[in-house]
Amino acid sequence: MSNIDAVNALLTAINFDRFAEIEARHAPDVLFTSFRGPILRSSTEVGDWQRTFLRDYADCNYSDLEYVEQDDSVVVRATIDAKGYDWRPFTQRVIEVFRMSDEEIAERRLYGMLRNTELDKPANVAMENALGYRGGSASATKITVETAFRALLTGDLETAKALFHEKPVLIEGVYGLAAGFDNIAGLMAAIPRPAFGVAHVSAVYAADHTALVEVSIDASRPRAASWVRLVDGKIIIIETYWMLREIGVSPDQSYGGERFMKSPIQPI
Repeated sequence: MSNIDAVNALLTAINFDRFAEIEARHAPDVLFTSFRGPILRSSTEVGDWQRTFLRDYADCNYSDLEYVEQDDSVVVRATIDAKGYDWRPFTQRVIEVFRMSDEEIAERRLYGMLRNTELDKPANVAMENALGYRGGSASATKITVETAFRALLTGDLETAKALFHEKPVLIEGVYGLAAGFDNIAGLMAAIPRPAFGVAHVSAVYAADHTALVEVSIDASRPRAASWVRLVDGKIIIIETYWMLREIGVSPDQSYGGERFMKSPIQPI
């Protein structure tokens, strides 16, 4: 079984609420960091967390799956379709990063956008161009993406701009959308930062024309992940996902509290 097959088996178990299998697919000493928190350090804790997650995300289903596999790691970009506390359906874009060991999950990181993120016209056009593109190489993609992000983080906009498509789009999972390089750089610069520490690229996973870039300030506290799409070797779309609790955003702040329990309506 490949690592992607092992990850897909976990996602299938999540989709069908198979809790014993979910727990068994994690190593006993797994490290799991999620946008909902807290940090978990055992498969038993992950099993309990997943039960709570699937209570709050009723009828959970991972769809629109895209993968990047590199060495012993698998990155999955997905859309979660679920029902909230009031049983209304919603979608949430997520990134999952898995480090595998003997077909068990040794480390797992779950980043998310806010729910029901909608794309505007420039973002939809850029997405169509990116999804229709075939070509590129993993090595060239990794160099381009890593160079561009290091330049953006250090304020070297001239170097970064040369690596972007003429009509790029940023889909920011918390802070909004931006089209055009100048607007993208402006939005990224306006995102609040901690008083101490410097953001740096902590990992890059690359495929032929897609890549994931993880950015953190403290290596032990994952912060953000960007799914990057390239066309003709240039960056056309950046989708940014966050550890929401890490940046002070409550994952449930606008979605109600306790789930309304379904009950039959009794005749008078």
